[in-house]
Amino acid sequence: MTNFLTLPTRYPGLYWTAKFIGPYFPMSKYYVEPFAGLARTANHSRSKIMVLNDKSQISNNYCRKKFRDAIIENMDFEETMKKYDSPETFFLIDPPWRIDFYNGNKEIRSSHGKPIKHRNPNAVTGGYIDRSALQYIKKLKEILPKLKGDWILTLGPSHHLSFKKYFSLQVQSFKPRLFGFHSKTWLFSNKPLKVQITQITDF
Repeated sequence: MTNFLTLPTRYPGLYWTAKFIGPYFPMSKYYVEPFAGLARTANHSRSKIMVLNDKSQISNNYCRKKFRDAIIENMDFEETMKKYDSPETFFLIDPPWRIDFYNGNKEIRSSHGKPIKHRNPNAVTGGYIDRSALQYIKKLKEILPKLKGDWILTLGPSHHLSFKKYFSLQVQSFKPRLFGFHSKTWLFSNKPLKVQITQITDF
């Protein structure tokens, strides 16, 4: 059965940009996603232990099948970050960007606001969202400065100014995707964002 997490027309999140984010992941003992969803970037982890957390059972079930060696958690994101935080932890933090995707609006809308397609009804119930996008952002602003581990936070364009004091860059898909636009993701980190994987130019 098709669910909202596999729809190519869903609000993209990291669907198109994950492979451009992964090269920035450092080596660490723990790789932790507090908002795992489909764990789009987990394949790029360079860590010994993978922890994928989400309050959505759809996410949990998917991650158990796709990442058989991972630790799958079903906790609030704050509990997960507290439990696994250490100097040997790397967090990939991808909070919900678009709450309206989950709030019962069953239509995808174009950039001009016109409905273009009805979404799969599982979109409304498939994700676990217990607060507004802004509330997630505010809580993360409190948590991030206290973390012992390193982290990368991914954000959509509407929230990126909230973390401008951190190291940042924007990644985007090579080819235009939705409505002719390139999918873009802002990355913020407590460390300078440098490509970590060995590059062909190093040889």
